[in-house]
Amino acid sequence: MSSPSCGGIRNKLNIIDMNKTILKLILLLLISGQIHAQSENKCWSIDYLTWNTTGQPSLYIDCGNDDAFNLGGELTLEAWVRAYTFAENRKFMGKILYNEPIDNGYVLGFENLHVYAEYFNPTKQEVPRPGDGPMPPDSSFVHIVSTYSVSSGSIKSYVNGMLAGETTMFPNTPIVSNDRPFIIGNAPWDLLSFQFYGDMDEVRIWNIALTQQQIQANMHNQLLGNEEGLVAYYNFNEADGKDIPDVSINGFDGILSNYDHQSTSWAVSSAPVGNEIMSTMIDVDAIWYRNSENYHKLLTDYGIILIANIPEKDFRKYLVSGYNGLEGTTNTFEPATEPVNFVRTKREWYINKGGDVSGSFTIMYEDAGMDDGIPISGAAGHYALLHRSSDQDNFRAVSSISMPFAGVFQVLNYDFEEGYYALGYSTEEFPIQGPDDVSESVFRNLTIGPNPVSGSLIINCIPKNTLVSVYSTSGSLVCKHEVFNAQQQIDFTNLKAGIYFVKIESNNQKIVRKIIRNK
Repeated sequence: MSSPSCGGIRNKLNIIDMNKTILKLILLLLISGQIHAQSENKCWSIDYLTWNTTGQPSLYIDCGNDDAFNLGGELTLEAWVRAYTFAENRKFMGKILYNEPIDNGYVLGFENLHVYAEYFNPTKQEVPRPGDGPMPPDSSFVHIVSTYSVSSGSIKSYVNGMLAGETTMFPNTPIVSNDRPFIIGNAPWDLLSFQFYGDMDEVRIWNIALTQQQIQANMHNQLLGNEEGLVAYYNFNEADGKDIPDVSINGFDGILSNYDHQSTSWAVSSAPVGNEIMSTMIDVDAIWYRNSENYHKLLTDYGIILIANIPEKDFRKYLVSGYNGLEGTTNTFEPATEPVNFVRTKREWYINKGGDVSGSFTIMYEDAGMDDGIPISGAAGHYALLHRSSDQDNFRAVSSISMPFAGVFQVLNYDFEEGYYALGYSTEEFPIQGPDDVSESVFRNLTIGPNPVSGSLIINCIPKNTLVSVYSTSGSLVCKHEVFNAQQQIDFTNLKAGIYFVKIESNNQKIVRKIIRNK
């Protein structure tokens, strides 16, 4: 029986509007946990020393002047930023038409280690920095957010998820609209004097004022792209040359000026943001250098304590962690060594990392959702830290417990790996296998693009005997292709705007890529 074509069943698509939690569950079912490779997390990087000695070019991203960027009465501006120094006056996003004086629009930046947000309403009232948001001078990624709500007149600034300043705009009227483009990387009214340099990642523009809880819930996660109120989303993972895709469903793609200058590049990001799998986890949090106090610890209420050896001012290293929300114990996916009467936690903790990170991994019985299947205390050799790269792989016992206490299971001097972790128990000595053997993926040379797509999606360097399937966010199969050549084109022309998932299967390996169909 022949497989359905994209065009043949496109009218049967029923892309429903669902909240983020449901989307995460669908994504989990769709990918079956077998994602062995993830798209690389990239950032926009400008090297100051090169920029300063080779002409000081104006580097900015022009995202267009669609009316959706006239955010009016509710807005949130959000980004991960690592500045050459936060002590200067630099702007990194905004939309303003220059008059004398300026009487419209909005801009976000920093000055003297503080968040610097300015908003302009119809009374020509300028509201400068609404409060203090102390930041480290340099060598650190900082999550910066500014919100405005016309209903309350409240302007709030957040640094690393914490409220850093608050003031009230009076009268509390909407921000004045203008026909100028939304600019990233420089002042929107002066593209020469306020040049940002450093690293920038995860730029998000919203037409709602996010709450602190919402900010904290997603600051360490990549977004799906169709979240309520999301106007534009630039994570730079698919950026190439001058072209910067907006990976929201709106498709407000940006253009980078002077993109071929030697001072700017699309570099591997060190922002503590998890991969696509992490976006399916709960209570995501991170360890990264953010100040001189307690930056190497992660104390959670979902069963683990992580302590990392991240040195002071080392912005290249981080750990991001979340968990799957399950409770109880099970004997599924046991290690190949077949421990006697094997049982493990249903709860699994997922970890992403940047750089080589080691430290301690502690599991707390009381908070880890265990039951009587795992005793609260026993001989150290009967417990093991389990790891697997995919949630369809069997676990490996990567370490015994270093310091057993009643209800506290600790592994010291552990070299963290990306993947899923659980606590295992056996009624006899637990055989330790050590870390996973890393095998070369059959998809190592695979490329998929363009993303976002408006015409044909092109997949190159495909292994022989590969199955390519496209799904909607509701989990419905859009099309399926058995591929025998190195290249496959998939027509997206007649599909509705939105998010799709392309699943590629070959030689018992699978990957999934999120594809945005522009409107």
